[in-house]
Amino acid sequence: MRDLSITQEYLICTLNKKGALPSANPKAGICMIIGGLLEMQMEKCISMEDKKVIVSAELPEHMSYLKPLYDVINQKKPMKAQKVVETYYASFTGKKLNMLLDALLDQLKSAEAVEPVKTGLLGNKEAFAPKKEAVTGVIEKIRAELLEDGDVSEDVIALTVLLDKSGQLKEYFSKYEQKELKEKLEVIRKSEAGTTVKELLWYIDSLDASIMISTMISSTM
Repeated sequence: MRDLSITQEYLICTLNKKGALPSANPKAGICMIIGGLLEMQMEKCISMEDKKVIVSAELPEHMSYLKPLYDVINQKKPMKAQKVVETYYASFTGKKLNMLLDALLDQLKSAEAVEPVKTGLLGNKEAFAPKKEAVTGVIEKIRAELLEDGDVSEDVIALTVLLDKSGQLKEYFSKYEQKELKEKLEVIRKSEAGTTVKELLWYIDSLDASIMISTMISSTM
């Protein structure tokens, strides 16, 4: 299995056994979008200023799985981060979210990180769910970097915060481990670590309002 990006690893840990995002948890999909924005920021395709997303470069070919998201934000004027999230969730069809999800799944299929499963009332539809070993690999990487002594990569920090924000940490870590993870992240936040680490954490925190607003919108549909 090839190395996966932040968003791909997040999705591996978030999709259920039927290959779908948790329907009762809109934050799961919202954090997937945030993960994509984070990746593009790290690649310097976009920047964040005053909670606005500014496109600054073309999307590299190796990040083609984020093309649906890039197309949404590639506007003549900077787009508010809140507006990006609402574009995906203030809709009755979920078409844009499914386009992004499908693009990410195509890459995960190529990486052999997912496997076909039968879905639908009659079991006559095919979807793709994460392989157990793929999930285990991601979780063990987080555990090795954040629950043990040593350097912590920016990717693992971002992934862990996304899983925390979406409520997925509890699926893989005990209450004691979750407490340790959050304490470690807080230490990093307050340390004199590289500016990129702080920007990543600030970026996620700055979208909290968008998450709450979009959750409210989704719950009324």
